Amino acid sequence: MDSRYLSVESIGKTFETRKGDFVALRGIDLTVRKGEFVSLIGHSGCGKSTLLNLVAGLLKPTEGTVLLAGKHIDGPGPDRGMVFQNHSLLPWLTCFENVYLAVERVFDEKKESLRARTHAALELVGLSHAEGKYPHEVSGGMKQRVGIARALAIEPKVLLLDEPFGALDALTRATLQDELLRIVAKTNATVLMVTHDVDEA
Repeated sequence: MDSRYLSVESIGKTFETRKGDFVALRGIDLTVRKGEFVSLIGHSGCGKSTLLNLVAGLLKPTEGTVLLAGKHIDGPGPDRGMVFQNHSLLPWLTCFENVYLAVERVFDEKKESLRARTHAALELVGLSHAEGKYPHEVSGGMKQRVGIARALAIEPKVLLLDEPFGALDALTRATLQDELLRIVAKTNATVLMVTHDVDEA
């Protein structure tokens, strides 16, 4: 049986700039098994986020291929949930509405079912009490938890984390790291995370 679930094969990415071509990645291979939590660590500017964006389908590789469950990734899709360093919440929507928006786009279900999925995702990250609050009314750590809830609510095959706790203070970061491990264990999610923090990895 093939143990590859997420497979990055000979990936390269070159960006065209005014000064000429900039090679961000070359000859990268990576295999992630189903249910694994893999951390990629490296200094700023080494191409970690570029690789994650290729897996997310936000960028197209210059060479090589990315496969998820045997299928080529050629664009964004609900089979990959992304959590960015900046929470990227819509400020005019409540925490609940930010998660609901993603759920509504992915699942063709009745409103009651969509609302139940949204409630469950926010409960999973411990934010049931903040569902009606707007992003400016909650802390940075809570915003990141909403971002994680939004990504998990669409039930992705792979959860992609781009330095999700980088903008947080040390205490909040430590708490959310523990929280994330609990959530991953509970959901048996497959996770690919990039970071420059050795302790976080």
